[in-house]
Amino acid sequence: MGVSGSGLGTLLALIFVGPVIYGARYLYNEFVTHSHGKSNVEEVDGKENLSGRAYLFALVGYAIGIGNVWRFPYVIASNGGSAALFAYMICAIFVAWPLFIYELILGQHTRLTFMKTWEYIHPRWLSFGWAQFLLLFIAQSYFSIIIMYTLPYIAGSCQDPLPWTDGTDAQTYWTRDILNSFDSLDEKGPGPGPIQPTLAISLVVFWLITFFSVAFGKNILAQITYVTVTLPVILMVILVIVSTQQPGAREGIDFYIGKFEWSELGDLSVWATALSQILFSLSPGFGTAITYSSFVGRKEDVYRTGLIVAFCNSAFSILAGFSIFSIVGYMAHQEGVPVEEVATRSGTGLAFITIAEAMTLFGDGANAMSVLFYVMLLTLGLDSSYAWTETLVSSVDEFLQGRGYKVQTWRITLGLSVIMFLFGLVFTTRMGNEILDVIDMFVGTLFLLFVCFVEAVILNWNLGWRRLNLALRAATFGSKRFPRGRNIFPRPFCRVDFHVTVPLATIFLFLYRLQAVSRDPYGDYPRSLLAWGWTLLAICLATTLLTIWKCGASTMPAIEEDPRFDEVLGKVSNNEVEENVEVEIEEERKDPEDPDQDVGVREKSEGAAPQECAKVY
Repeated sequence: MGVSGSGLGTLLALIFVGPVIYGARYLYNEFVTHSHGKSNVEEVDGKENLSGRAYLFALVGYAIGIGNVWRFPYVIASNGGSAALFAYMICAIFVAWPLFIYELILGQHTRLTFMKTWEYIHPRWLSFGWAQFLLLFIAQSYFSIIIMYTLPYIAGSCQDPLPWTDGTDAQTYWTRDILNSFDSLDEKGPGPGPIQPTLAISLVVFWLITFFSVAFGKNILAQITYVTVTLPVILMVILVIVSTQQPGAREGIDFYIGKFEWSELGDLSVWATALSQILFSLSPGFGTAITYSSFVGRKEDVYRTGLIVAFCNSAFSILAGFSIFSIVGYMAHQEGVPVEEVATRSGTGLAFITIAEAMTLFGDGANAMSVLFYVMLLTLGLDSSYAWTETLVSSVDEFLQGRGYKVQTWRITLGLSVIMFLFGLVFTTRMGNEILDVIDMFVGTLFLLFVCFVEAVILNWNLGWRRLNLALRAATFGSKRFPRGRNIFPRPFCRVDFHVTVPLATIFLFLYRLQAVSRDPYGDYPRSLLAWGWTLLAICLATTLLTIWKCGASTMPAIEEDPRFDEVLGKVSNNEVEENVEVEIEEERKDPEDPDQDVGVREKSEGAAPQECAKVY
């Protein structure tokens, strides 16, 4: 086995893409905008604040991750094609997108990380912040393994012939050479088995990359993010162009968007899977959207940013589907079998089995295409990893500062990276992939649904629609486009999301999934393996309830007493808006049709700061 010139050359070219992109930005800023030297971060009240552009890129990189490519196509293929895509879009529009945008508004308003935000809203939700931290810690620990899987494939793509074609097949290469999985979990000895050196080394490389990207401040991270967001988009466009030109690609695309089985929409599991996919992809509920929005300026229009990010996330998933299903169609054409047989044959191992096998069909371009694909997966995963790690680091830093400790960011990053690396070693064992699958179901799916439900309860009960809407208006008040501030739009649609679809959809699907895994062992795994998932789920749920008993006052000021709302409530003049703005705002406040005047059962407590613990819904 030798070195592939095309594979190695493609990899080196991609390595130099970063400096090229950075150089292009330098020239653009120097000679077009004349803004060279302007930092992506500014110091405000002793805290690093992201510029609007850096904030947008960070969120796009966070939202668009490896799951958009390696999991989304399988969800569509195994749940009715276009019917599953329809369910995915409904769940996105009515549940995931609104909750994500509400988190952005909340984070900008409180100027706190997610843990402190929940405590700020009411002391009873302090332990919910702890549970969310635990969710993020666990998810990042096993998500790093999924990203790390790309490294052996990138190395293998630079070999000639491709290692999964040299006396073996893609399935065997994945299960034996990469995972070294047990032939049978029922017949193995006690414990998860030994650590696999290749996976452990890859995990070290991953955490070194993450540490050096996050440890030395947000300005450096912003520079890296510009590259790791732009590069996968370019690579995906290349893959779409190349793959759609192959024989059989049309049949694959027809399966993707042309096959609509209405009967599938009556299956609750289709909706549960679709909602889980968009929640894990866009990732509301993890606290990152709240934390990142606390880094942005007070006058940034986070609602507009949220719409852009939500649209880009789903658009990239759909675009990736065209590439993946074109390749699947190409394989089906070459093998003379139905597209559905190829699309569903390897589950979520689609990226590491089916697509790896498909690379051999590109002839002399196999190595180059393989490098493009797996580097794209790596960069997609790194962006999300940076965001999650930054969120964890910021939360720990805020916690320590609140107790009088000032610890350098790189030290916190190093400590967390080492701990998550050690925790992640269990996923590099011979049973690691099965453990990952179980924990992803019980924590990354079940508990995530529960967390999103609790968030909806907090927003309805303790925060209220009026305060959330006023927070957005205060942030956009005085802008050229919205001199009186913008409302959450469209109002009736968003009110339904806020009060009905988000809480009901998340709790219903949580209970549905919970009873499903209680009735039938998930994945037909042995009880000893499922115990990993049940134990972590129980710990996370118990953590949520630790401080639920706390009564007393919220630390949020009453709306009428909150100085951040003075402009939108007409208490102060604003020279940047028309002279009669105060009169108009006052009239709007008196208008019974104005949503800001809505005071329901859930919002009565927000007019005054004290919130006694009368009952818990």
